[in-house]
Formats: sequence, C-alpha cells, structure tokens
Amino acid sequence: MTSKHGDVIDLAAVPTSYLEAYPSPAFVLVIPVSSGARPRLISRDTDITVRHYEDTSPLSGPSTRRTNPLVWANEKWLQLTEGRPLEDCVEWITQDQLQSWAEGDEASGVPADATFRLQLRSSPIMLNLARTVVPLSPPSSTHAFCVITSQRDRVSTPLDQLVQDKARSSTASTGSYFADPRTSLSTDVGPSASEAGTGAGTAGAELGSTGSYGVGRSSRAKSKRRIRPSEHQAATQELMHAAAEECWRRVEEIDWESTSLGPRSSWSEVVDPILSIVFQSKTQDTVWLGDDLRLIYNVPYAALVDHPRSFGRPAKESWGPIWEYLEPLLEQVRRGISVYRDNDLLLFERFGPEGTFMERYHTWRYIPIIGVDNRFMGIFNQSIDTTETVLAERRLGTVRELSEHMLVARTAREYFSSLGQVLSQNRTDVPFFLCYSVDQQGQSGPQISVEVTLETSVGVPENHPSAPSKMTISVPARSRAQFGSNADRMSSPTLSAISALSSGSGRIYHSAEGSSWPILKALATRQCVIVDDCRDLIRGYPVRQWDRLPNAAIVVPICGDTSLDIPEAVMILGLNVRRPFDADYDNWVHVIRAHLASSLTSVKANEAESKRLEDNARMEKAKSSWFRGAAHDLRSPLTLISGPLDDVLDSTLSPNQRSALTTAKRNVDRLMRLVNALMDFSRLEAGRVEGRFVPTDLGAFVSELAAVFRPAVERMKIDYSVEIQPTDKLVYIDPTLFETVVSNLIGNALKYTESGSITVRLTYDEFAKVSVIDTGVGIPREELGNVSEWFHRASTAIHSGTQGTGLGLALAKELLHLHEGELLVSSKTAAENDGIHGSVFTAQIPLTPKIITTEPDAAQKFGAYGKAVATEALRWVRDPDADSSSDAASESQAGSSRLSDGLMFEKTDTILLVDDNMDMREYIKKIFSSYCKVIEATNGEEALEIAIKSRPDLILSDFMMPKMNGLDLLTALREDERTKIIPFIMLSAVTGDDARVDALIMGAEDYLPKPFKPKELLARGHLHLQVGKKRAKLEKLYAEREMEIALLSDYCPSGIMRADAQGAITYVNRAWRECAGLVNDEDPNTWIHLVEGATMNRMLVEWKQFLEGDAKDIRMSWKWTSTGKTVSGIFVRLDLVSPGMSGILGCLNDISYEEERLLDAEKRRIEAEESRHQQELLIDLTSHEIRTPVSAILQCSSLVKENVVALYSQLKWAGAAGFKPTKELLDDLEEDIEALESIYQCGLVQERIAGDVLSLARIQLDMLSLHAIETDLRKEARKVIGVFASEAKMKKIDLVLDFGETIDMSKITTIDTDPVRLGQVVTNLISNAIRFTATSDVRKITVRYDVSFLPPSDDTCALPSSIGLPADLPVKQDTPLWLFVSVRDTGPGLGPKELAMLFKRFSQGNKMIHTRYGGSGLGLFICRKITELLGGRIEVQSQLGQGSVFRFFVKTSAVASPAAVSVSTPAGRESPTPTSIATTAATPSPSLTAASATSSATSMSASDIVTTGSPPPDGIADLHILIVEDNIINQTVLKRQITKAGLTCDVANNGLEALSLINEADRQARRGGAGARKPYDVVLMDLEMPVMDGLTAIKEIRAAEETGILRRNMVIALTGNARQGQIDQALAAGMDDVVIKPYVLSNLLKKIKAMSARKADLERARASP
Repeated sequence: MTSKHGDVIDLAAVPTSYLEAYPSPAFVLVIPVSSGARPRLISRDTDITVRHYEDTSPLSGPSTRRTNPLVWANEKWLQLTEGRPLEDCVEWITQDQLQSWAEGDEASGVPADATFRLQLRSSPIMLNLARTVVPLSPPSSTHAFCVITSQRDRVSTPLDQLVQDKARSSTASTGSYFADPRTSLSTDVGPSASEAGTGAGTAGAELGSTGSYGVGRSSRAKSKRRIRPSEHQAATQELMHAAAEECWRRVEEIDWESTSLGPRSSWSEVVDPILSIVFQSKTQDTVWLGDDLRLIYNVPYAALVDHPRSFGRPAKESWGPIWEYLEPLLEQVRRGISVYRDNDLLLFERFGPEGTFMERYHTWRYIPIIGVDNRFMGIFNQSIDTTETVLAERRLGTVRELSEHMLVARTAREYFSSLGQVLSQNRTDVPFFLCYSVDQQGQSGPQISVEVTLETSVGVPENHPSAPSKMTISVPARSRAQFGSNADRMSSPTLSAISALSSGSGRIYHSAEGSSWPILKALATRQCVIVDDCRDLIRGYPVRQWDRLPNAAIVVPICGDTSLDIPEAVMILGLNVRRPFDADYDNWVHVIRAHLASSLTSVKANEAESKRLEDNARMEKAKSSWFRGAAHDLRSPLTLISGPLDDVLDSTLSPNQRSALTTAKRNVDRLMRLVNALMDFSRLEAGRVEGRFVPTDLGAFVSELAAVFRPAVERMKIDYSVEIQPTDKLVYIDPTLFETVVSNLIGNALKYTESGSITVRLTYDEFAKVSVIDTGVGIPREELGNVSEWFHRASTAIHSGTQGTGLGLALAKELLHLHEGELLVSSKTAAENDGIHGSVFTAQIPLTPKIITTEPDAAQKFGAYGKAVATEALRWVRDPDADSSSDAASESQAGSSRLSDGLMFEKTDTILLVDDNMDMREYIKKIFSSYCKVIEATNGEEALEIAIKSRPDLILSDFMMPKMNGLDLLTALREDERTKIIPFIMLSAVTGDDARVDALIMGAEDYLPKPFKPKELLARGHLHLQVGKKRAKLEKLYAEREMEIALLSDYCPSGIMRADAQGAITYVNRAWRECAGLVNDEDPNTWIHLVEGATMNRMLVEWKQFLEGDAKDIRMSWKWTSTGKTVSGIFVRLDLVSPGMSGILGCLNDISYEEERLLDAEKRRIEAEESRHQQELLIDLTSHEIRTPVSAILQCSSLVKENVVALYSQLKWAGAAGFKPTKELLDDLEEDIEALESIYQCGLVQERIAGDVLSLARIQLDMLSLHAIETDLRKEARKVIGVFASEAKMKKIDLVLDFGETIDMSKITTIDTDPVRLGQVVTNLISNAIRFTATSDVRKITVRYDVSFLPPSDDTCALPSSIGLPADLPVKQDTPLWLFVSVRDTGPGLGPKELAMLFKRFSQGNKMIHTRYGGSGLGLFICRKITELLGGRIEVQSQLGQGSVFRFFVKTSAVASPAAVSVSTPAGRESPTPTSIATTAATPSPSLTAASATSSATSMSASDIVTTGSPPPDGIADLHILIVEDNIINQTVLKRQITKAGLTCDVANNGLEALSLINEADRQARRGGAGARKPYDVVLMDLEMPVMDGLTAIKEIRAAEETGILRRNMVIALTGNARQGQIDQALAAGMDDVVIKPYVLSNLLKKIKAMSARKADLERARASP
C-alpha cells in the first residue's frame, strides 16, 4: 500500500483479514517511535503496545499539527465516515487528543492503556476506541503501526449518564455469571462481567466500559482524567443540575391525587425542601413519603431500584426481597427512632440466568420526617454502596496473610500447607479449593507426560470423585517458535496469532464434562480456565458459605506470565455464588496466581539447592569413609587368603586339588589387582600420587613390556607387531606408572579384538607417542567421549579381563596427566564406517626434562603389572593343548557319588553354561558334568545361537558379559517361541533385591548371587531342569490339545465365541463369521450392529443386564442383516460356573429352517383365518339368502291366510240377504287355508334348519357366544311352546307344558341364563318330538320344567330326589340354581345302536330315519353342545315302541324377587299363550277358530293355544315409516303389513335412495306449509343392499345429524344376518335397534311405537332450555 506521501507501506504485519471481519469499525495509523532505541513492548494479557520517542515522520513530513496517516480501514469504518478523511470527521481538538493517545503520549490526558471515547462530528454515535501497536514490516526504528478497534456507545442524557455511572459502580449484572469471553475481564480492556448489564432492581441503563474515560468510567479509574479538574467540576455541576431538574420533572408528571399522598398542593411545606436536598445530593438518597412509603429518589439512588418504574411507587414493591428484614426497622422509624447500619449485607439484587441474590453492602440510615403537628410524614433514607470497600478489604486481607505465610515457606510441603490454611479462612470468595502439584515424567514426541498429585484441599470431602489423589496426563509441548516472528517480543504465553492484536483476558470458558476438572486445558494453554457449571462435579461438597454450593469454578495454572514451561502446580478455586466473576474478582485471582508462582519458584529453588548440598555432603562423606577403610577391609582379607593358598600349593596335592587351588589363587590375584586399581583411583582423586621420573630409553621399555603380552595375543590367533622409531633421546617417565598406562592400553586392545591385528607403535615428534592400534569392534561414536571416564564400561567388549571396575583407561589418562601428557582416542565401528572398524589409543608425553628421582628397587618392580595383565588375558581363551577334563571328571564323579541317589538327572539332559570367565565355566562344569551334558558359551550371542540350534534343558548364565549380557539373553530367549519355556537361572555378582527382582520379572526361574554354594547350585539346577522338562511336556500336550480344539472349533458347524468379563469378544470361529457375514480381519465386536434394528436395541439391554446381573446363562435369538440368517445363541458366564474362571462362552445355531417353519405355520394360519373368514361370509350369505325367502314365505302365507280366513268367515256367516257361497267354494277355501298353513309350517322348518346350520358353523369356528340375562322362566317356556301350537294342532298332537312343583316350592320366577340358547335347545327337542310322534297312534308331547338348588348325579340328568330347598325364601340374588327340562313323546322309540349315535353331528340313528322322518341330523348335536356351554348335560331314555324322553339340565342362578311370588295359575300343568320375540322363531299362524283358555284348566291341547293375529298396538296410526329393502317381495309384503296396521309408509330400494328421501322429507318439514311432506318417524332398513348398503347409509345419516343438517332419525335394522358380531357391528354403526328376519309383525310394530316415543323424548329434551 502507498501512503498519501508516496511511501510504500507493507501491511503484512497487520491482520487485515481479522480486522475486516471485526464487527465494529477499525482502522490503522502509522505513528512515530523513538529512534536510537528499540520499541519497548508492554503486554496486557494478549495485547501488545509500543511506545514512541519521535514526533516527526518521514512518511508524512514535518507538520505544525501532528497528523498520523490513516493507512487502512475496514468496511465498517468507511461506511461510518462515508469515505471521508479522519480530519473531516472529528473536531481538531479531538483529533489532536486522538493522535496523542495513539502515540502513547501521557500529556494527552488519556492513558495509553485506557479506551478513548471518540465523538464523530454531526453524529450521535460515540465510539470507544482501543489501541494496539505493531512493528512495521520490515521493522523500523522510527515508526510503527497503531491498530485501532472500536465498540459503539450511544450519546446519553445527563440523567442516564449519572444512572450509568452509579450502575457501573454497583457492578450489577443480569446476564451471564461471566463476561463475554471475547472481551477482556481486566480493567483496562472493555467491560467486565459485572458491567455487562443491569440486574433486577437496577436502573436498566446501558453501561459503559470500565476502562473508558468520561461520565461512564469505573470508580477504579477516577484517578485518570481526560479533562482538567476545573473543567471536570463545571461539567459535574452542570450534570447534577440537569439531573435535579429531571427528578423535579418526574415528580410533577405523576398523578399524586390518585395516591395516598393526595395532590401536590396538599403536601406539607417541609417536603419540598427535603426533596431539593435529596435531588442535589451526590449520595444515594431517597424520601419515603406517606403511609405506604412511596419512593421519591435522586439519580444515584436509581441504580438501586427498577428505575423509572419505582419512582413514586410504594417501597414494598421495590424492596420486596428484603421487606421482612426492613419492616421491623421501619416500625422503629415510624415511632420516631432513627436507624443506622454500617456495611450492612443486603441481598436484594439478582444477577445471572438463575436470578441469584448478589452480595451487596451498604452503609445507610433511616431518619423519620415529622411534621409541625408531630405527625409522621415519611422517612429520609441516605445510602452509600460500600460493596467494593468490603470486598477489597476481605480479599486484600487474604493476599496479605498469604504473602506472610509464603515468606517463611521453605519446602513444598510448607508451601501447600500454608496455601490451604490461608484460603480456608476466606469462606466467601473461596467456597472450596484444591491444589495439585505437577511433576514432569518424560516426553514422548510432542506430548509431555506429567503426574498431578493432590497436595491440599479445602471444603472437599476425602476420596471425592472430582478430587483424585493422583492423575497422569499428557500435555502438548509448547515453544516460542509457535508464536512466529514476534515471539521475542512476547511477554505472555497466552498470545496467539489473533490475540496478539486484539484485547481479551486470556480466560478460557469450559463446560463441565464427566467428573474431572479441565486441568489438562489449563496446563496446555497456561491460562486460567473457567468452568461455568460445576454443580455436577462438586455434588457432595459441604456448604461452607451462604446456603448453597457455588455454580462455577476457575482452574488456575501457577506459572509466570513469561513462562512457556508446564506449570509446576495448578489450583482450582470455587467462585462466590453471590458475586459475579467481574474484573475485581479476576484481578484478585491474578494477584494470588502471580504471588504463588513466584513463591513456588523460590521454594523449588531452595529445595533443589538444599538437596544438592545434602547429596554432595553425603557422597563426600561416604566416599571418604569407604576409601579410608578400603585398604584394611579389602587387602587384609586378600592377604590372609593369598598367603595360605601359596603355602598349600607348595605342598603335595592331587591334580584335582591343585587345579582348584590354582584357580582360587589366580582369582585372588585378580581381585587384588582390582583392589589396587581402586586404591590408585582414590589416591589420584585425593592428589596423593607423585611421579618419580627418571630418564628412560622409551623404545627398549616399550619393546620389553610389549613382549610380555605376545603369548596371550598369539593364543588368540591375532597378528601382533611392535614398531619402535629409533632415537637416542631419553624420555623422563615414572617406569611403574607408565608401565600401568601401556599395559592397560594393550589389555584394552585384547578385550575388543576378536580377530585381525594389534600393533604397538612408538613415534617421536614434539611428543613421545606410544600408540596401540587394533582392528577390534571399535567404540560407538556416542561412547567415544566417555571411554576415559571413571567407571565407564564399553558395551562392545569381546573379553572380560579387567573390565570389572571400568578404571583402566581412566587410570591411564590420569597417570599420563602426571607426565604432563594426554591420552588420545580414535575409533570406528563397522556399522558406522561401511565395515571398517578398529581403535587407536595414543599415550603422548612431552620430551621436556623433569626432576630426577631415584628409587633403589625401581628396576625390580618393572613388568609386574604387565605380567599380571598378560596372564589374565591368557585365561580368556582356553589352551588347546591343556586337557584336564578327565581328571576333573573323575574327581567330580567321586565327590558327587553321595548326592546321586536323590537326583534324577539323565545322561541325555543338557545344560547350557554361559559365562565369559573361563575359570567360572570350568568350575561350574565340574559340578554338573558327572550328571548330564554341559555345553559352554562365552557370551549371550553365542548362547542364543546354541539354544536355538539345539534346545537345552536348562540354561545357567552370568549377568555381566560382553556382546550380550544375561538380561538381554533372557529377553531374547523369552521372545522366541522355540526357547520361550527353557528354564533359566541367573548367576551374578551383582547383589541386592533390585537385580534379583529384575531378573525374575524378565522371566528367570531363579537368581543365584555369587559366591554360591556348589550343592545349592546343583540342587536348584536339578529342580528347575526337572520342572522344565515337565513343563515342556505339558506345553507340548497343551499345544496339541489347543490345536485339536482350534480345529474342532474352526470346523464345527455351530458358531462359537469367547468374550472377556466386560463382554468384549476375544475369539470367534469360522462358522460364527460365516453366519454373521464377517470377513477374516473384521472386528467380531461389531456383531451386535449386524442385527436388525429393533432386535438390536432389545439385545443391547439384555446383554447389559446379563453382564451386570446374576444370571448364569442367557438365550437370545436374532436375525443377521448381512446374511439374512436367523440364529439362536446361548451364552454362559464362566465366573458363575466356576469361581476361578472369568469371561463368557457362547454357542450359535442357525435356526433359519425353524423360522421358515414358523413362516409356513403363519402362512397356514393366515390361510385358515381367511378360510374361516370365507366360512363366515358363506354363513352370513347362507343365513341371509335362506332367511330372506323364508321370511317372504312366512309373511306371504300369513297375510294370505289371514285374508282367506277373514273371507271364509264372512262367506260362512253371510246371511240370506248376502252372497251365498256354494259348498264347493267353502271346501276349496278351507283346503287353501290348509295349504297355506302347510306353506307356513314348511317355512318354520326351513327357518329352524337355517338356525341349526348357523349354530353349527359357530360351534365349529368357536364363535358360539352366550349372553346371560334375567329371564322369566314361565313366560319363556310359553313362548317356546307357542311356536309349535299351530303345527301340533294341524298334526293332531297333544302338546302339554308342565311346570313342576319345584318351581312353586322354590318361588323361582326369574333366572339368569341365555334365553335364546335355552329356547333353541327346547325348540329342537320339541321339533324332533313332533316329527317322530306325528305318525303314532297316541300323539302326545309333554314339556316339563323343574328347578333344583343341588346338581344332579354325575351319571344322569334326572332331577335329584332332594332339591336342597333353602330355609329362607325367596332366595337371594345369584343363588346357584340348576334348571331341569324334559321332553317326553309317544313316538316309536329308539334302539341301543340308535342311542349310541344320537348326539353326533349329522347322525340320525339309522339310514331309514331320514327317509321316513326327514331332518338334517344337526339338532341333537347342537343341543348337546349348547347344554355343555351352559354348564349342563343332555341325555335320552327310550325303548322301541315306548316313546322317548329327552332331558337336560343347565346351570344358572336365581334372580331375587322384590316381593313374594304370586302364581296366577295352580300348580301342575298349564297351557301357555302363544307369543314370540323378534330374534327367535316365528309366531304360529292364526287358527280358524279362536280358542280361549280358562284359568281352571290343568291341561290344554295345542288347538286351545292357537289364536288369531294380534291387533296392532294403540297410538301408531299417525306414524310415517320408510322401508328400505332391495328384495321386492319382502318390500311389498312389509308395506302391505304396515299399511294394513294403519301406518303410512314410503319405500326405497337402497341406502342412497333412502338418504335422498330422508333429506327431502326433512327439508320440507323444516320449510313447513300445507303440502309439506311429513318426516319419517321410524326407518326400517335392510343391511345387505346394492348401490349403498345399510351400514354406509346409517353412517351418512348420523354424520349429517352431527352437523345439524338432519334432525334425529330412528333407524331399525331389518336383516337376515343373525350372527352376534353382525348385530354388534350394526349397533356400533348407529342403528337404534336390530330385528332379525323372519320377524313377528306384532313385535315389530311394538318396536316402531317404542322408537317413535323415544324420538319424541329426544325432541322435547332438545327443545327444553
């Protein structure tokens, strides 16, 4: 970008993308900085600012007025200023102040770290500006960028400004408990949380920034003024005056006349002066006037109440939350007593989303206002908000006490203890507290593992889930490189790419998850983390303050602001539930954090220094003590061992004894050399070694000393050469010390050289250089610098030699220093130099002369040390010519013969012995060689190759060996399946529990420290060898069985699984995978997700219950979605099978075939249901089609017969004056009448057959239902008999009804039974009796009814001899009762064969019965089924030629009578009157003659029962009927019958026509008029009709009635469908009643009359109000 002066400006350092997305105007200036010094950086949380030192700008040139160029602006600024320059948008004074503020000039009156309030010219918009200074890119020493961001404010009225000012100081808030996380919580950046809004009871005015300067600034910024004191005083006076005027205006605007104070004109004269004082006061003052204490207050007081609503309102409305507290005090004031409180806690103001009462403190007073007449007029209330003072004193006290305690803390324990002790005393601001120490464990990549330990806590129960004592977490590592090019100017680790140029507190908000604190987040960001809702975390904590636990907490890492290291501690503070986490609270936490960080650093440094001094003192003391006693404690015992050994060796010994003692003497000498080396080390450390230098021919010295090592080198088959540069110079050396140097160098070459050559070379230049050059394995580059350090042991040694202490090269180096020389080392390894390897050790000493010191015995000592080293080297490789094994074996066998009896070694047993020390190998081999085979190896690598190649039965290994030590060998053996179970005994000179435990943990069977007892080694080796052989055998058998089981499982057709105790599957076989559709490498734990959705949810619940419950096994079935297979599984918990087991075993079987069978069964069931439904339809159709023509036959024959009878009577009784019929005509008419009677009887028979077929179908479909109702026994019996009266008369049969004496005795008139089914049984029996009696000579049928309170015997249906008559009559309701019915006839009777077949379906005794008597063979079968359903039985007694008696009984119950039973006829037999109901058989036809029954007759014939047709009921002549019937015959007959009965009617062929007629009749009836059609009183509607059936039609009618289109219509269903389900369906559809065809006309007419009356009742009810 180019400035207006043509300078090119690079904006790369400015985050323009961030500023463009900034929600408010922002722009960038170029400001000058001081030359000659780098801009000083000042950091506030995440804000970087830069100071300037120069006033001139090379970019803008000299100017009389400072104008810093605006080089960039975002779109919001350009829209606000309409693209105009900055100087055109603000006044020049404001511009000058803005420039000074941007440059950080303190003379501007506005501190650089505060916000600047900018008023744009001719605009009501006020902007709060914040600045951030950023270096130019590339950096400049004279100029910098100033990034200015803004937030909008509004221009306020004086009253609102003062209200805002007071509201800010009150720190009220109704918003969140915390401030917006995008703004700063510090006092110098944006509004705090407490200033983000107003709470309940506050003025509700908008609050400004706490860092802004002007009317709305915070009380903490009062020391910083933008204007001079005189100007400020004038402005304040002007605002106070305006505020007072505003208050007076509000007083005048209120309608006081409607209040208890009355009109203003009636107020006392003392009120206005007091109000004037209140309005002009700077404190929060108010006057409470009147009996209801109405509030009139000044502007500062408005911040305490709901302004302006509370102005002029009763005080109780505004101070309701604390009215119980105030009311007693107000009563004192009413009595004239002033009340004063200092720093009084008032909980009246709410904040936060939950409306929590805020902790507020006020110093206030109540002064009564008394009138001139001593009348109480009100209260003068003056209040001062002291909340900030109280909080500051309390928090300052905590900081002060914490500082005092930290000063005396010297250890971490004292530090944490003091911290907990101090914070426990501040219960309000610290309701609970936890502090963890942080200890870094190590780093793995970008993650650092730390251990967090709870050190102290306050208000936290022990072992609470939210306060674990230890945690291990991984924290991301951070470095300054993560902060880019500005990292060197950062002073806070909280800076980021955007926060480096924007304001913010650095607080991270966190919502609590689970049961842990966000400690990781705090440690990773080095920032405080606010947990905005910690209620679940601290559930169970004790309440230490207020009446509830806190809602929020803050996790504070204890570290310095500039530290990028992981904090050394972290604390968790509970936050005061009655205070918002505002800037003051935040600053207090920050102060504590800073103080604790510095104190912790001091404590850690003090502890580290103390520990270092203590360790050094302890080490020096131990070392001095050890070296002081080493000479005595080591050399003295060795001397006492070596001397006697020399004496014994000089005596006569057996070969075995001499070999053993020689080995002992040799190792004593070796131990002596090691002790001498340690002594030399101690002397060199103490500075007590002095060189005795003599001029020496160094060539001869080196040649002679090198020759000492030739036998050892040649035995190792290594080329050995000595190269001496000739010279006549003498070199000053100490022969003894230099011998040690050269011997150690040659011995070191022997250790590391396995093959190749060793060269000893002497050269001269400025120094005499003795070099030992070898082609050994070399020294790794990383170890090269340590080879000459004390106690360093190389990892590449081939032979052990004198490597035990690691002192050889270090000793050589120090001895060379005594010669003023140096030890030079160079080395290469094959891995690092493409196969080239070897080392060069050079001892160089200067050729300068030294002081000569002579020693009388110096020559005698030469070569002693070299010979000892060479002799030791000879032992590293066995001499091929030496063979003492036979002697050793014989001696060993002789010595071990006493132990062989208890040992079970076999000659085939093999022990692998691994040790780099030849003497040790020979010694141990002697112990075991007489029992088994012993194989030797000199190091771990060789032993590993041997063990893999030929598996031994036991391995005995040393701990310290070259190439691969004992632990590495053990690890390699245990990792190889071929050697995994070989027993391993570790032999080591390393003592202590750590080495033993390490070996055992790595898998060693035993650990035996050196020195050991031979017998103990033999016993332990024998034990582990035998156990190892047993284990190897068992492992082999186990592997075989495991393979067998694996093969069995893999090839088993059933799925098999194994899971752990948590339900995680660890194994499934191939059948399981195939069944589930899992590929070979797919996780079997996904099996549950391959189950169908609904089944999966159920199985998850059952599986969880199985894992957590006590059930031993569970069975489940499911279907795989992947393969479509249905399976059944059983799962068994092994821990419930056997306590020592764990996990789950499961077996799976494919039951898809069973599902197919179930599907087939379900299909057959559906087909059966469909077949049953079709049977029902067939039955319904058959019933309808049979009953409809039967009804037509019956109705036609009845109508014609009635007419013919009437004609016959008229003709018969016509007088002489009338028509005189001939005898032939009368005979024909009588025959016609008989024919019509025959037609009628055939119809009855046909109707009964249809009923039997329907009942049979119901029985077969298990649909025959019973409906018990209260039934009049006598009336029901007469009705059934009446059905057969005409037929009995026509066939000349005497049909007698007989009521037994038991009925009169029991006074039973009504019973509870199903009359339809009972009548059906009696009807079938009478019909059967008539059919068989019609041809007999004696024709009589007797029907008898009896009752009993006792059931019959099990083998008969006869009436019991004793009926169990109760003492109290009539009996109570629901008394058990048995009804007995018998039908006796005088027919031909039945034989035994016929009796056996009688009650079977379609059975008629024999084939001739149907031919002679007819019938369907269903009646008696149905009778048996019905009686059984009614709780009874049926039987027959018959003899050929004697007639038959059919008798049955049913179980019923009595219905109590309200009064004593009155019998209208005497006991015995009586003749019933013919009657019927619409749902049973048809009525008999009218007889030719009317017979009357007399009450005195005891027996009547059937002819006496027959009467003429019943006359129609009264009151139906005016009814209008609609007949809806599709059968024209039935329609015509019914219309004739209705018309003949005196009613009017219309007809319709289907439901649609009926709807049309009903709608039209209703419409005309509503319209009225002379010709209007009369509405239908009753509709008779068939159900089965074309076009529209009856059910659809009734639904349409009822729907129209619901909407008010039609008035209520009474509809009776007239149908041949006699099934109960169809009847219920018709009633449910809206039918008022159902009549089954064929119907009884008289009953139908009665129903019509009843429906008409019901309709009238409904219309009257609707018409009444």
